[in-house]
Amino acid sequence: MAKYRVLIAYGTKTEFTQAIAEEVAAVLREDGLDVEVRPAAEIVSVGPYDAVVLGGELRANRWHRDARRFARRHSAQLRSRPVWFFSSGTSDASDASKDGGADVPPVPSARRAMNQTGARGHLTVGGRPGRLPRGLFDRGGAARSSAARDLLADHPEMFRVRDWAHHIANEVTGS
Repeated sequence: MAKYRVLIAYGTKTEFTQAIAEEVAAVLREDGLDVEVRPAAEIVSVGPYDAVVLGGELRANRWHRDARRFARRHSAQLRSRPVWFFSSGTSDASDASKDGGADVPPVPSARRAMNQTGARGHLTVGGRPGRLPRGLFDRGGAARSSAARDLLADHPEMFRVRDWAHHIANEVTGS
């Protein structure tokens, strides 16, 4: 069986969005996929990947600039492969945790990016980025300590993130 390659790119000023990206990556790896997690601003091409997950932090009801630019810059290539988006944090229009875990529609800037790329789905992850300590990850994307991993794992929204990631893995592999 061929191993599918998935890129998880993200735009953020805090580590919460990166934490979500790393959690999605962990689930996809558990499900047998080859995954790379990188900041959206660093990606030159999505050509080597079979699927892409793009995340962006929410601030003032807008999706992070690096995520928007990534979607615009790579829109032609993204339209030719499966793509999913997620938004993290809170904004005027979204805090999924207020709704008992119900998903909140993407903010307008994320919706436009979804339309540009033909994204298959979107997940809004509520919660305030300030709940996670600074320095949660090292430069390689690994959690610095087991306490940091436990804090992340216990975040109420991570259950929804894990379920969503399993859904993505099933779609990518056709399971």
